Amino acid sequence: MSAELTKLRRSIHTYPFKYSPFQADRFFGLQNGALYVHIPFCSTKCHFCDFTVYVNKTDDMREQYVQRLCTEIARFPEQHPMFPRFKIDAIYFGGGTPGLLSSEQLIRILQTCRQTYSINPGCEITIEFDPDSVSLEKALAVKEAGFTRVSVGVQSFNDDLLKQSNRPHTARSVHAAFETLRKVGFTNTNLDLIYPLPGLTMDVWMDSVQQALRLEPACISLYGLEVWPGTAFHNWLEKGKLKLPNASTEVEMYTAAVDALESEGFVARSTNGYVHPGRAEAYSRFLDYYWRTWPMLGFGVSSKSAYDDRLWANVKGLKDYIQRVDAGEPVVDLVAYMSKAQEMRRVMIRGLKACEVSKQEFLQRFGVEMESVFGDIIGRLVADGLLANEDARVCLTRKGRTFGTNVYEYFYTDEDRKPATQNEVQFGISHLVTTD
Repeated sequence: MSAELTKLRRSIHTYPFKYSPFQADRFFGLQNGALYVHIPFCSTKCHFCDFTVYVNKTDDMREQYVQRLCTEIARFPEQHPMFPRFKIDAIYFGGGTPGLLSSEQLIRILQTCRQTYSINPGCEITIEFDPDSVSLEKALAVKEAGFTRVSVGVQSFNDDLLKQSNRPHTARSVHAAFETLRKVGFTNTNLDLIYPLPGLTMDVWMDSVQQALRLEPACISLYGLEVWPGTAFHNWLEKGKLKLPNASTEVEMYTAAVDALESEGFVARSTNGYVHPGRAEAYSRFLDYYWRTWPMLGFGVSSKSAYDDRLWANVKGLKDYIQRVDAGEPVVDLVAYMSKAQEMRRVMIRGLKACEVSKQEFLQRFGVEMESVFGDIIGRLVADGLLANEDARVCLTRKGRTFGTNVYEYFYTDEDRKPATQNEVQFGISHLVTTD
C-alpha cells in the first residue's frame, strides 16, 4: 500500500528560479558573425577543384554578377528578419579567384558589406588571389580599402606539376606576387600548398615547402589532396588513368613539411593551417568561425551559411542566381535543420579540424557535458594516441593532426555512412581514395 502524500504548499511561476546576472549591454548587443563572399570566376578550372567556378566569363558578365551580389548582401536583413544583424568579425572573399575582379568591383562589394552590417574594429578581411591575378595597382587599392589579409593559391613551385593540375601560373609568378604584396605593405599573407599531387616526389614537395618558407608568409596551409566526384582527377582515377602516391607517402610528406614549418617557428592552428606568431596574431579568424560552427552568412552562387541548428546553401547556376536576384526572389537552393545530435557531432568534428574543442563552450551551447555524450569516443581517441583530454578542452595530438581524417570517422554514425535517400541531399564528403 502506497504512503499517503502530503500536499506541498509551494509553487513556482518560472524555472529556473536562480539566475546568474549578465551585463545588459552585452546581453542586448549584436552577436558576432562572419561573412563569406563567393566570387566564382577563374581563368582555368583546376583538375582537383570541386568549387563552383566559371571560366573565361566576359567583363560584362562579371559586372552583372557583382551588381547582383551587392543586391543580395544589401537585401538579406530585410528578406530574412528572423536572423539577427550580426556584428561582423571576419569577411572572406573566396572563389574561384576574387583577384580576377577589378579593384573597383572588389571595393564596391566590401562597401556593401560595411553599409549593411556593423563591422567590428579590427575585423579581418581576407581576399584570395592566384599569383597571376596579383598586380601592384590592385594590391595597393584593396589594401587602402581595408583588406587586411591575402591568401595566395600556390599549390606547388614545380611548373610541371602546376601544368598537370591545370594551374594558370608558374613558380616565377609566385615570387613576383609576394614581392608585390610586400611592396604595398601586406604582412598578413597565407600561402596554400597541396600534396600529394600526381607525380609528386618527396624531393619536389620539400623544395616547394622550402621555397614557401623563404617567402616568409605569415601563414602556410598544407592541404592534403581531396578527390571530389565531378572533378577531372576523380574521372581519371575511376578510369584507372590517374595514379596517386599512396597513403604512407602522404603521411611522410605531411610530417616532413610540419617538421620544416615548426623549425621555422610556425605553430598549428588547424590540421592544415600554420601561423608564424611573429607575423600574425591568428591563422584565420574567418576559418575559426567556419570550423567552429559559429554564425556565418554566405553570399553569392553556391555559398553556404550556418546559424545554430540551421544550414542553407545558395543556387549554383550563375544565370539562375542573376534571375532570382532580379525577380526579388530568395537565392537559396537548400535549407535544412540539424538535430541536436547532429549539431553536437558537427561541433566536435569541425572543431577538431581546428585542433581543439572547448568543454565550456560545448556545455554552454548544448547544456550537457561533452564527455557525457562523447566519453566513449574520446576515450578511444586518447587510447589510440590521437587526442589529448585536458581539463578545459580536448585537442588533437601531433599524431591526431597527421591522421585527422581518421579522427573524424570516429564520430560518424551508421546512418551517416549510408547512401543518401531520395529525400536527402549529400555534399561535403570527398571520394575515398584507396591506393595501397
